[in-house]
Amino acid sequence: MHVSLRRQLLAFPLSVAATHGRLVIRRRGYERMLLPGQEVTIEPFDAIDLHLDGSSVQPAACVLEIRDMVPAAPHASLHHRICKRVFLQPQYAWSAAFIAERLNLSTAQVRRTLFAQGTALTDLCRTQRLMRVLFEAMAGDVAVSALGRFAGWPVTSDLDSAFYDRFGLSMDAARRLATGRSSGRRLSVA
Repeated sequence: MHVSLRRQLLAFPLSVAATHGRLVIRRRGYERMLLPGQEVTIEPFDAIDLHLDGSSVQPAACVLEIRDMVPAAPHASLHHRICKRVFLQPQYAWSAAFIAERLNLSTAQVRRTLFAQGTALTDLCRTQRLMRVLFEAMAGDVAVSALGRFAGWPVTSDLDSAFYDRFGLSMDAARRLATGRSSGRRLSVA
């Protein structure tokens, strides 16, 4: 069975450790194969695709662990500070006004700064909410049917489709892939 988790963009360092079979990480146009026992740390905001290539005879598995889940320092870019806050507290109604109030900035200043950093607030909120849904789906602590509410996903929007479009698999498939449910560590098997 082959499984790919596409377009992962986490606001925190992510440790990826191969435990069985073949694991390929695609990052910045390059591919790196990890052998069992090898581990790599992906830096925050470094987009990756993760490919597990296994079979019923020889399954592939890896452990994903988010490291240093702390809010961004005040001197970090606005984009990074917002991404980390949204990932940690996805249930809030993140808007330019809400962020401006918390960071002691004007709404216009928030919008101008994000524009200058080449990002849109809606896109970074959507991305970080989907990343949180991915890790919550694999953790198994929140029912799949309640993940949208947990992540502050709009009721009128289709979370299942957005999740599939982003990662290339359903939330139920992500839940089934995660077999090791210890705190902070997620074992994915293909």
